[in-house]
Amino acid sequence: MTAEDDAVDGPVGHALWERADQVLPGGGVYRTRSADMAGRGVLPGFIAQAQGCRCVDADGRTYIDFLAANGPNLLGYRHREVEAAAEATRAQLTTASMLPPQLVEVVERILATWTDMGWGVVAKNGSEVVTLGVRVARQHTGRTQVVGFTNAYHGNDPELAVGAPEGPLTHITSDVQRIAWNDPQALVNHMATHGDYVAAILLNPLDQRPLVATTAPSQDFLAAIEQARDQFGALLVFDDVRHGLRLHPNGSHHLYGLEPDLVALGKALGNGHAISALMGRNHARRAARKIMFTSTYMFEAPPMAAAMATLDIYERDAVFDHMQRVGQQFCDGIASAATATGHKVVLSGPPTMPTLQFGDDPNHGRVRTFCRHAAENGVLIHPFLNWFISGAHTEADIDLALDALRTAFAATPTA
Repeated sequence: MTAEDDAVDGPVGHALWERADQVLPGGGVYRTRSADMAGRGVLPGFIAQAQGCRCVDADGRTYIDFLAANGPNLLGYRHREVEAAAEATRAQLTTASMLPPQLVEVVERILATWTDMGWGVVAKNGSEVVTLGVRVARQHTGRTQVVGFTNAYHGNDPELAVGAPEGPLTHITSDVQRIAWNDPQALVNHMATHGDYVAAILLNPLDQRPLVATTAPSQDFLAAIEQARDQFGALLVFDDVRHGLRLHPNGSHHLYGLEPDLVALGKALGNGHAISALMGRNHARRAARKIMFTSTYMFEAPPMAAAMATLDIYERDAVFDHMQRVGQQFCDGIASAATATGHKVVLSGPPTMPTLQFGDDPNHGRVRTFCRHAAENGVLIHPFLNWFISGAHTEADIDLALDALRTAFAATPTA
């Protein structure tokens, strides 16, 4: 790749891509974190610094960031109080031979927000706590089958893989049956035949996948899920890894009136520090105790301190309300700018996590072009994935970003 191929990466970024191509396997590895997913040249490939809602690429160019490291930065990059809490703990302890006191403290703090849960387990990444939730459900019910929904992503553990390629993964995922989203009759039909074998219904709060409009669950769909759980004794495992703290302050399930048996939380919990959690109701506690679950760095104390600080600041500063307000300002401004420049666009999803699509863009060329022009003008948005609003975005930041996006719309062909 040469500089002529790409107007976004500078010489340092290009050099890093060339080195990466020599030592990384490419393909699907790291893809959602990599600019490769957008199409190399649409977004800068390497970020060297970040603070608040801004980041700086390897060539020193600054952007207003709406990617939030794919979700973790709830309060903004390197929030001063969160970093101070983590650093104060790090000065005393990172990992040690036994459990840190912060392990008990952080689970207590999480349960103080998720008050309908009775116990918790912390880990590092969303994938591992979603998979743990499924294992708890299987242990609790003595069954193996899991009902999920078409193309819903639940992490990278192979047993829950989406679209497993031919080979060993096909066998590993054979106990995960995927049903169409928002099709209550399909769920009713499946449970009528297989309900006695189903350990868990695994649910995201939104159907928010790459390249499609975000879709919320219908009331009929939610009612069918509750009925299936109650009739057949399967556990409802709620995957709130991506959406947690951005749809509802106490868990996205409250938005829909659901009462899940297990809730997986990640990404935003540590505001950029590696921590995730599985929470469960007390009837699933005995099953959880029977499962061996450990890894070397699950017990790092500084991320636990960061999570406690994040939750305290989020509540103290009414961050959810702020994100909704500036997110709506952002979405309204984008819709207005698109109309003014002759573009037909569809904005879907909540204002804290919006998704943009262009009308009549079957090959996604215009949305890529738009996002490349946005990056050229100092705004990072993704052409295929949803975006994220953080507590660090101010009304002034949104106004600056909208000015840049008006320029990007004007530079993007309307047909």
